[in-house]
Amino acid sequence: MPNNNLEKILKNIPAQPGIYKFLDKTGKIIYIWKSVSLHSRVNSYFLSSADLNLAKKKMIKEIVNIECIITNNKEESLILESTLIKKHKPKYNILMKDDKNYIYIKITREAIPKIIKTRIKAWAWDFFGPYTSSAYVANILKIIKKVFFSRSCNIVFEENTDKISIKSKWNTKIPCLDYYIGLCSGPCLLEKKNIDDYLESIEKTKDFLSGNIKWVLYYLEEKMKILASELKFEQAQKIKETIESIKILDNSQIVRDFIEWDWDIINYLEKYNKKYIGIMEVRDSKITGYKNYKIEDKLDEDKEFIMEYFIENNYLNQAKKLGLILPFEINIDMPKISLDIPKIWGKLELLKLVYKNLFDFAYKDNLDSLSTKNFTKKTQENLLEILGYKKINKDIIFECNDISHISGNHTVASRSIIENWKTNPSKYRKYKIKSLDEWKIDDFASMKEILTRRLKEIEKTGFVPDLIIIDWGKWQLSSVMQVVNNFKSEIIEEDKKELFDKLQFVSIAKREEELFLPGEKISILLEKDSEELRLVQKIRDEAHRFAITFNRDSRIKSSKKNMLEDLPGIWPKTRQKLLKEFGNLDAIFEAGEEILSKFMTSSQLEVFRDHGLI
Repeated sequence: MPNNNLEKILKNIPAQPGIYKFLDKTGKIIYIWKSVSLHSRVNSYFLSSADLNLAKKKMIKEIVNIECIITNNKEESLILESTLIKKHKPKYNILMKDDKNYIYIKITREAIPKIIKTRIKAWAWDFFGPYTSSAYVANILKIIKKVFFSRSCNIVFEENTDKISIKSKWNTKIPCLDYYIGLCSGPCLLEKKNIDDYLESIEKTKDFLSGNIKWVLYYLEEKMKILASELKFEQAQKIKETIESIKILDNSQIVRDFIEWDWDIINYLEKYNKKYIGIMEVRDSKITGYKNYKIEDKLDEDKEFIMEYFIENNYLNQAKKLGLILPFEINIDMPKISLDIPKIWGKLELLKLVYKNLFDFAYKDNLDSLSTKNFTKKTQENLLEILGYKKINKDIIFECNDISHISGNHTVASRSIIENWKTNPSKYRKYKIKSLDEWKIDDFASMKEILTRRLKEIEKTGFVPDLIIIDWGKWQLSSVMQVVNNFKSEIIEEDKKELFDKLQFVSIAKREEELFLPGEKISILLEKDSEELRLVQKIRDEAHRFAITFNRDSRIKSSKKNMLEDLPGIWPKTRQKLLKEFGNLDAIFEAGEEILSKFMTSSQLEVFRDHGLI
């Protein structure tokens, strides 16, 4: 059994994808691994029923501390795991200690470029990566071939005085079959239009590999609709399969969109009346470390001053040139430091990843402080009094609703509950938004749907909570009240109309933590250290956390759908055997190679390894 300190750490490990590090009493990292669910995986080591080998049993006895780094998905955790194992070489890790794991996509720099995969990286070429799954890269190359018509021949081209010619055909027929079936623009014909079309497609491919793929999706979706309208369903189905593959890529690793050279990505967070700074280290274009800091700010300085002070104190004696990626502009001049405030692409995504880890750090820090300072029923009564509302129920119940999506994908909503001053997870609710088209972003339409469903629930049960908190600002609250009034106007029974007259709403604006009441122009500002404000923040953050977790689970479930069926060599009997033994895909992938070897052949295990599943 773990000691008291470890029990506390295990309880608060996030149920998100990422990597975990086991540390011994000296603070040395002794083990690093990845997981699609950090909470379940790390806790599994300490279960009495855990089936551990001798080495891991010995390792468990040495663990004094556990650190986690959250990633957006499994692919990111694979890259990060590999990088950190190479850097720290933990004694209980026996795999992934060489560079052969990394795979890159290379666009050759020649007159008519080729697009190939390689494990050798040289700065003389255009590289995209790194990736850890050969099958994953093969899928990307297949998509590129279908969409951008890249050549797969071995023809050698050369360029002299702005004229392109063929140096060697390598027994290749000109033009080849790909040209006739529409999978290559035929630059080998040496016609200007063919060459220009091909070179333009190469530039679009670079854009695509850099992450700008929304326009590709739009183009393919329009093409699919045209084919379907022409009753060419087989061709439309093939394009649909390509679209699905691209959507999976779009929700893939930001680590592959690496940034060159050495950087520290620094983000800032104000939460729970405290200030935090998180730093992600990128060395030689790979993430190599992560740190969080809680800032003591007794003078209540602004974020720019705090960031400047932090950087001056931590980077003043920087020996080597280093870039800092920041979320906002600051006024600082240091000879060895260059600053970048990104607006798009990979650097911005890395800033978001730092923010995600920082938010989790702040949440845990707040839980620690709340453990010694609990709310009371009087806190809820005081808040109702401040808002000019009255208690409706014997057991005081507050609820908060939140929306979560990733670029319009898998939009979901959640409801958190505080009942008699304590969170009541048994009454939390989660909803999939049904009224939006996939990839469409419309927070108001989402809130309108979820609020309408909530009002129908109130109409059916007759139960009205004491307070409904909306995690929006002043103007959005007006829209919410319009939805309520429209719903109420359609009700015929007078007694049910009276039910909705009892509804008590308040919205909280994130920036200044202002509270707004329906129809009131002036906001209510609670004292920053007041129990009442902390109560509102608590239920708001619970709804946010619950919505994000549901969104993540929905995305993971979607990406894993039919995954076993798509893997080569994993036959129906094997799939049935695995699902019968482990129950679900998560349990299968978390079981580990040693246990899976009892149910799978060595070649099937190799397929799992190649796809980064074990």
